[in-house]
Amino acid sequence: MSTLKTPASTGGITGVRQATGRILFFAFLGTLFDGAELNLVGYPLSYLSESLHVSTIQIVQVSTLQGFASIAGGILCGWLGDLIGRRWTYTGSVLIFGIAALLGGLAPNYTLFLITRLLAGIGMGGLFGLSFSMFAECWKTAKRGMMGGSIQAMYFVGQIVTEGVIYFCIVRFGTHNGWRAGYVLIGAVTLVIGLASAFLLPESEQWRTYQRALARGRVPEHLRRTKVPLLDLFRGGYAGGTIVFMALATALFLTTNSLISYLSTFLIKVQKVPLGTASLIVLLGLVVTAITYPVTGILSDVLRRKWAFFASALFGIIGFTWFLILVTSHSARIGTDFWASPAFWALMLCAGASGGFGVLGIWMAEFFPTRLRSSGSNLSYYAGRGFGAGLFPLVALSIAGSVPLALAFGIVGPVAGAVLALVAPDSTGRRIEAIE
Repeated sequence: MSTLKTPASTGGITGVRQATGRILFFAFLGTLFDGAELNLVGYPLSYLSESLHVSTIQIVQVSTLQGFASIAGGILCGWLGDLIGRRWTYTGSVLIFGIAALLGGLAPNYTLFLITRLLAGIGMGGLFGLSFSMFAECWKTAKRGMMGGSIQAMYFVGQIVTEGVIYFCIVRFGTHNGWRAGYVLIGAVTLVIGLASAFLLPESEQWRTYQRALARGRVPEHLRRTKVPLLDLFRGGYAGGTIVFMALATALFLTTNSLISYLSTFLIKVQKVPLGTASLIVLLGLVVTAITYPVTGILSDVLRRKWAFFASALFGIIGFTWFLILVTSHSARIGTDFWASPAFWALMLCAGASGGFGVLGIWMAEFFPTRLRSSGSNLSYYAGRGFGAGLFPLVALSIAGSVPLALAFGIVGPVAGAVLALVAPDSTGRRIEAIE
């Protein structure tokens, strides 16, 4: 490994701390609005289908196509993040999906709504790899897992924000105009965050150092990016890790998006649970998930990343197996007294299985070198989102033939995740250098 000492910030220790604080601030917000955007389809799914006069499966297709758009966005934004910098790529990503949310709320028909979701997918493709690249490059080694888990927990805080905003907008404006008002409000706030990042977000010093050394010809030939950085991820010892991390991300999205895509519909349409009660159950699931992120991150600092991930997957195996048994025995019933329902507790265990996301971001950032960190993290994560969050919900519903069974099919995620964790490369707590 070749290393190069990063120059000290002109602002001294205080300047470094302020820069780190701002990077963390925007990493937290970027992850929050990433989660808020993704849940804009899943939470109000039944109301979207009614307002746009299409079937439930057509709205699920929107999520599928948005997921594939995020792969394209992830590849593009990852490449730009390594080429032109983390800061401007982050700003562009946030602005794009903010505009998409705002326009989605104004879309008069299904076709235009679909187009805005495709645009949102491209914008969302930038944030994960960029946020964790900036974080890994500025944060000390100690407790990196804990802070990484806390950053990723904001993803589900974003989903809670979506649920809260859309719920209150529906109550205030009705089911037809309520979700539209929620889209516009979330989009407007996201645009403000994007504009603020253009002025306040500092660039990664590790990335700057690499770029300066590259321009001066001080980077060894084998440590330079090629014209197509995507190809670099599949050679030089990174191919196996890239493929495994893509598969791990897919497994995690299978786990989480079976709940995101079908839980609200299962409660409202199948179980006939009132909107308020259904929203409370979804909220509790999101709270459980948000808590497991930093907890799993802390565990990864102690046990290493792979073993913390494996432990999280075990919760999902137990929860989904329990729920699957209840569904096949026609015992998966939830009402207003949901606290007494075994199905409710099984679903809470399923929600807890998402804790692996609290490890995945920093796990990948520690694996990839600075010159490829944004590209590698984005490709792995958004390929997983495309297959796990996009394709799987549609395939699961087509095969299962019913929402409850499609929800139970989420068991595929934690089973695959547990197996993949055992073979994934692990560089827990390594020192991040500019040239490596």
